[in-house]
Amino acid sequence: MPALDRLHNWFGLAFAYRLDGAGGGTPIGWADLTGPWPHGQTWLHLDLRHPNARRWLREDSGLDSLTVEALTVPRAMPRLARRGEHLLLVLKGIDQGLDAVPGDMVAARLWTDGRRLVSCQTERLRAVEDLQAEIRRRTGPADIGGIVADLADRLMTHTDDVLEELQGATQRIGRAGNRARHPENLVAELATLRRRMILMRFHLTPQRRALSQLAAARESWLGAADRRLVREVVHRCQHAIEGLVAAGDITEITQDEILQRSSETTERRVYSLTVITAIFLPLSFVTGLLGVNVAGIPDADDPLAFVILCLFLLLVALVQLWLLRRKGWL
Repeated sequence: MPALDRLHNWFGLAFAYRLDGAGGGTPIGWADLTGPWPHGQTWLHLDLRHPNARRWLREDSGLDSLTVEALTVPRAMPRLARRGEHLLLVLKGIDQGLDAVPGDMVAARLWTDGRRLVSCQTERLRAVEDLQAEIRRRTGPADIGGIVADLADRLMTHTDDVLEELQGATQRIGRAGNRARHPENLVAELATLRRRMILMRFHLTPQRRALSQLAAARESWLGAADRRLVREVVHRCQHAIEGLVAAGDITEITQDEILQRSSETTERRVYSLTVITAIFLPLSFVTGLLGVNVAGIPDADDPLAFVILCLFLLLVALVQLWLLRRKGWL
C-alpha cells in the first residue's frame, strides 16, 4: 500500500476517488472533502476504526444524524433504506483476509445520492480492495451505480467461495462418518459447520431482500446494466440460501446417523458385557461355594475332582448358551 494511502487510513480515510467516467479516478484526500464536495462523481471509503472518520461523518459530511448512526452502528444487518434521492444500503460479505476466521461476515455500509458515494467498514473487506485496485488500473466501474452493483457482485462471489467450502466439508464428513471407527468424533465438527451455515443464512436472507429492493428502485443513477447485475446477484443469493438449507439438512442427517451408529455400538458393547456376566454368574457362584475354607467339601481328596468340576462348569456354560440362543438373545 502506498505511503499516501497509509497516511489516509491512519486518519480514517482508506481512500477517495473523483471518478473520471472511464473506469478510473483521481485520488483525493481530506483537504478536498472539508468544504464543498468536488465536482463530478466521488467515492470515498472510510475506516470506522479511526475516530476521525466518525468525526467527519458527524461534522463535515452533511449527512443527517440518522444516516450517520446507520453507517456507524456496531452491528449492522443487511438492509436498504431510501430517503428521497438518498439511498442507504448495508451488505454483508466474507472477509478473506489472512487474519480472518473462515466464514466471518463483515458489513459494507453504503450511502449515495447518485453523485456522492460514502462507504464504511469496521473490518477489512477484500471485495472493496479489489474494486479499488481496478480503479487504480483504470479498469473499474465508470460511475456510482456501477460501483454499487459491482461491489454487491464481488461480496457475493466471495460468499459463494465459502459456501462451496462448507458444502465440500459436509460431503467429506459424510463420507468419513460411514467408514470411521469412532464417528462420534465428527459430531463436534458437524456442529461447527451447522453454526456457520445458520449464521450465513441469517445474514443472506435480509441481504437478498435488500438487493431485490435495489434492483426494483427507480434511481436514475442506476443504469440498466447495473440493474441486471444486481438481479443476477439476487438470484445467486437465493441459490446460496437454498444451498445452505440443503447443506444444513445434510449435516443434520449425517449427525443423526453418526449418533445412531454410536448409540448402536454402545448398546452392542453393553449387551455383550451383559451376556458374559450372565454366563459367568452361576459359574462364579459354584466356584465361590466350593472355595469356602471349611471342612466337609465333597471329594476334596479325590484327584479327579478338579477335572470333574471343570467339565461340570463347561456343561453349565454350554447349557446357558443354548438357552440364550433358544430365546433369541444371541
